[in-house]
Amino acid sequence: MSSPTPGSDLAPLNIGTRREPFFDGYLIDKLTRVSHELVDPTPTTVTFPFDEQWEGAYSLYVVVIKDGDLFRMYYRGQSAIKAPSFTCYAESRDGRNWVKPKLGLLPFENRYDNNIILVEDDPEVKITHNFTPFLDTNPHVDPSQKFKAIAGNDKHGLFGFASADGIHWSKFQDEAIFTAGIFDSQNVSFWSATESCYVLYFRVWTEGGYSGLRTIARTTSTDFKNWTKPETMSFAGVPQEEYYTNVTEPYPLAPHIYISLPSRFVQKRQWMSSPQAKQLGVQEGREADVSDVLFMTSRGGNAYNRHFSQAYLKPGLDPQDWVGRNNMIAQGLLQLDSTTLGFYVCRHYASDSCHLALQTLRTDGFARLRAGRQKGKVLTKPIVAHGQQLYLNFATSAAGTVRIDVLNTEGKAIEGFSGRAAAKLFGDSVHHPVKWSKKRNWSELAGRTIRLRFSLTEADLYALQQI
Repeated sequence: MSSPTPGSDLAPLNIGTRREPFFDGYLIDKLTRVSHELVDPTPTTVTFPFDEQWEGAYSLYVVVIKDGDLFRMYYRGQSAIKAPSFTCYAESRDGRNWVKPKLGLLPFENRYDNNIILVEDDPEVKITHNFTPFLDTNPHVDPSQKFKAIAGNDKHGLFGFASADGIHWSKFQDEAIFTAGIFDSQNVSFWSATESCYVLYFRVWTEGGYSGLRTIARTTSTDFKNWTKPETMSFAGVPQEEYYTNVTEPYPLAPHIYISLPSRFVQKRQWMSSPQAKQLGVQEGREADVSDVLFMTSRGGNAYNRHFSQAYLKPGLDPQDWVGRNNMIAQGLLQLDSTTLGFYVCRHYASDSCHLALQTLRTDGFARLRAGRQKGKVLTKPIVAHGQQLYLNFATSAAGTVRIDVLNTEGKAIEGFSGRAAAKLFGDSVHHPVKWSKKRNWSELAGRTIRLRFSLTEADLYALQQI
């Protein structure tokens, strides 16, 4: 008697035309001589300095929004721990070269030639401490509220803001829109097309109040005013760690998947001595409490998937990035061109040289399935075939190959799509059509439950999509 095919009893996944990057184990049934691994981002020389008088060492909680052909950046400008904070604004046409426009809206020391869009009316409320906007993609959004934002603290709650142009802001209402949290870091919100609601991810502590460890909770709303009872997020069985921020947002090319790049806070861990930190210009004894960045995903609900439990972005060789609260990621994944994504990370926090640094990665390139010289295999879970064409994001060496066999639910080859007729690819592409020999067309499989078997030699596989 033959043994059952792995995954043959699984209900088929109806992924339709969604792009499915291999960020988690959602599509994977079995790997043989194939590693599933995080991919380090590529540092660049592109930086954004916090070098104005109203900016400086404690500038943080950055958001970058793509609005048509314009990138908009928002951030807290703050020169010292006890100095006032301001919400500042910058613009770019390419995500790399930035301008701080002289908006003339609000004064700094009687000067209006600055990029400040908000000042703190009430220091107790701390609106400019963590003002976090987003572009509202709700198809029914009022144009006067095209941009929305949240800001506040545990004493007064989170306030909602709206703007038609992303520069001139007003409160959504006089009262806080949500109060059931701590909020003392960057809290984020967005419209979820998949869940048809606004989603808010925010700071709480594991034991309530300020007790235990910093962690993440979530609530939803259909009108941005009335919110559901919050739920603390789970982390797929990974032991509880301390999450300073959450940086959660829909992945631009596959918005049903939320990407999260939280700051992992390692309290009281100190890499350099206090005299060393002072010599480097670190302010206020901030050398303790080092942090790095994790990679998590979610497909909605109150669960994150930490398929990769290790750090994604480490502090690195620069000692000033081993200072507490460094390495925080800016909210906003940027599609820099057709093959390149980017994000900004804060470096040299708590020093006068505080700045953002651009990191880039291949489209879908947070994670990959990789095989070396020895042939490896990837077997997917059952999926429902859809559309006219299968596309892959893949890369091989000059000698490498990706071979694709289509199987039925019992693991048997489907004639015309397997064996000698299997598709074979080599090269490098983020969106490459798979063509079959004998002029067979993917559309012949539409509606059937199938499984894909990839045979990889010196090859990386990043994503698939049916269109």
